[in-house]
Amino acid sequence: MNDEGVRMLSVEFPRDVIFTASLFGFATFVWAGWAQERPRHWAWRIVFGVLSLAGVALIGITLPTAIRNWTSATALRVDSVPFAVYIAMVAVEVVGGLIAAIILLRKKKGELMAPVMLLIVGLHWVPMIWVFEQPFLAPVSLWAIAVAIVTFFLPSEKQAPSFWCGILGAPVFLITGVVFAVVGLNQFASMTCAC
Repeated sequence: MNDEGVRMLSVEFPRDVIFTASLFGFATFVWAGWAQERPRHWAWRIVFGVLSLAGVALIGITLPTAIRNWTSATALRVDSVPFAVYIAMVAVEVVGGLIAAIILLRKKKGELMAPVMLLIVGLHWVPMIWVFEQPFLAPVSLWAIAVAIVTFFLPSEKQAPSFWCGILGAPVFLITGVVFAVVGLNQFASMTCAC
């Protein structure tokens, strides 16, 4: 990774870095799984299955390290303005997601749930840029938001909107998670190395 990439990914708090890798593994698993709703061809199920398994593998590799180091330093400051904004946004997201789900289901538009939830997730990551002091989350947040919006305009006759969210979102989430994992695991390795 070049110097610019390293500056975009803060390594000051390795616990946060490795936990973020786990979260993106989970996001990969969720969106690749949801994308199997109505793929045009059975081969897409294999692609999404591989992406889902890769997400689970990423969780399996990173979560134990995050748990073992949970008491180490973190950028998360519960008495900070970014954290207060983050908590308020989470509350709005949960309520907004529930309201959107109820409205979409009542209007028999349940297939639009995937892009709506992806939009909420993308918006959720925005305050995390400041809460966890991770500029690297900005392009991923913008990508998730853009994919969610674009999905409303992509053809849904042959492919469910969840397909588009998964095929455009899951690989980016996986790559992001892998970058965080490599950086985080390297940070922990260098901290424990006596060389």
